[in-house]
Amino acid sequence: MKMDVSLDLYRIFCMVVRTGNMSAAARELFISQPAVSMSIRQLEDRMGGPLLVRTAKGVYPTAEGKLLYTYLERAMGLIQAAEEKYNQMIHMEMGELKISANDTLIANFLLYYLEQYHKKYPDITIRITNKTTEESLRLLRSGAVDMCFVNLPIAEGEDLEVIPCMEIHDVLVGGEKYRRLSEKGIRLKELPQYPLMMLEEVSNSRRYISRYAEENGVVLSPILEIGSLDLLIDFAKINLGVTYVIRELTRELEEGKLYEIPVVPPVPKRSIGMVRLKNVAVPHALRGFLELMGLPEHPLDGNGRK
Repeated sequence: MKMDVSLDLYRIFCMVVRTGNMSAAARELFISQPAVSMSIRQLEDRMGGPLLVRTAKGVYPTAEGKLLYTYLERAMGLIQAAEEKYNQMIHMEMGELKISANDTLIANFLLYYLEQYHKKYPDITIRITNKTTEESLRLLRSGAVDMCFVNLPIAEGEDLEVIPCMEIHDVLVGGEKYRRLSEKGIRLKELPQYPLMMLEEVSNSRRYISRYAEENGVVLSPILEIGSLDLLIDFAKINLGVTYVIRELTRELEEGKLYEIPVVPPVPKRSIGMVRLKNVAVPHALRGFLELMGLPEHPLDGNGRK
């Protein structure tokens, strides 16, 4: 038979058994002694029999009351533990942050923020998954990660929220052999004359650059396709050919190990974007990361509304 009993009645009963005294239980619970007595009577009425033996020195449980107390004490312990764990999560004392991004964004964009986040919230577990844009979005939709960072644009589904984080520029680069091109530049239609190295076609960045070229009447035919931008940069440094990189995320340009080759017309600028699922509550661990990056929990429309 299902008992319709409030949790408060169980809490009061457990405290009475624990203290062995109605008045002591009232002091522990910060309520009056008559309120405790009334609660015990209500619980006994609901349960259909006496739960306590009253004596001049205090109270002790009946056999039925002792059995009930044994199970309730365990349940109350679990409830208290759940409340404590919940409070730890909302105060960022525990939890998990799950992010997916490609290796370039992890190393050259997210690393700084991850370091600052770990310093501020050392008890939050950070899980980073290194995946392509399509793989990251698949993980997001399956619930395996809280958010992903990708190179925009992407095909935005109705289930996704996309928040641009940083403008980026795709630029053609080469090593010392191509230094002279950095001074005079080339026209896009001349690019097929040079050994071009590119990311594989599964890459969102590769598709974006190929589409830009096709829209300007040029079909790109790379001599080398590879899945790692870091390897493309290494190959460019030893003069195997030219390749496209993201200017803002390529340290070798600042260090003078690669040279930017102006191309006319240039690749249109785009953005790095944070993507998460719509209509899904923002976990506290994720909220702290968004605050650290200065990002809103939800994208704003043209009027500044969420």
